[in-house]
Amino acid sequence: MKVIKSINNNVSLCLDSRGREVIVFGKGIGFYRPDEDIPLYKINRTFYNIKDTDYGILRSIPTVIINTSIEIVDYVSDKLNIVFPSSTAISLADHLQFAIQRKEQSIYLPQPIMQDIYQLYPQEMEAAFEALRIIERMTGVKLPRQEASTIALHFITDRINPSNKKILDTYEITEKCTLIIEDNFHIQIDRESFNYSRFAVHLDYLLRRLSGRNQIESENQSLFEEMKKNYPDSYRCALLIGDYLNTQIKQKITDEEILYMVIHINRLLARI
Repeated sequence: MKVIKSINNNVSLCLDSRGREVIVFGKGIGFYRPDEDIPLYKINRTFYNIKDTDYGILRSIPTVIINTSIEIVDYVSDKLNIVFPSSTAISLADHLQFAIQRKEQSIYLPQPIMQDIYQLYPQEMEAAFEALRIIERMTGVKLPRQEASTIALHFITDRINPSNKKILDTYEITEKCTLIIEDNFHIQIDRESFNYSRFAVHLDYLLRRLSGRNQIESENQSLFEEMKKNYPDSYRCALLIGDYLNTQIKQKITDEEILYMVIHINRLLARI
């Protein structure tokens, strides 16, 4: 790797053998001067396709936090068999830096969607809890358990999807699903309400699962039948939404997903 310029003691901007710009990370490599070659054995990590804002992040974040982020991303990649872009380690390091600063200042942010994320993405949440243990081991800082949900979001949203997958307009689909509920119950939903926010988040996660053909499957059939019996109007509305999503994604919605949709529709109706 030929050095273009040093970013800090452990990070440099380089050119690889194919002439591509790359950020390289490794202990002491920032002391190499421009046009010098950094031996490959000294490089712990490479970051391609870096945005301008990432340079500032790498310059300001302590090495131990970058190393912690790299270890977490490597662990999750192996554990969940997920491919992440190289920028994930940088964005996660930036997040960890602020989380540690909040902890030091005794600032604790509420995480109202933590249970939703755990319900929908249990593997990612378990990996996030392990990430908290990695952070404590490598930095000595024990972050609150609530931080797991925001860490898990990195694992959920940053994964690389095959390029041939259709890109969905989440906003348009969410608005259409909202209109289906409004038309079905002759109501107007407050789009600034907390329950609507939870509904929109749920739809976003559902669309991600549908795109990855990874719908929720469980043994909740008895609960599904009970909800269908006790909330027939919400159930029929959920089926309409399921039919609409099927036209958009060409994938039949499972009973389990319909069950969660019924629950969210009831939450919206309970506030009206």
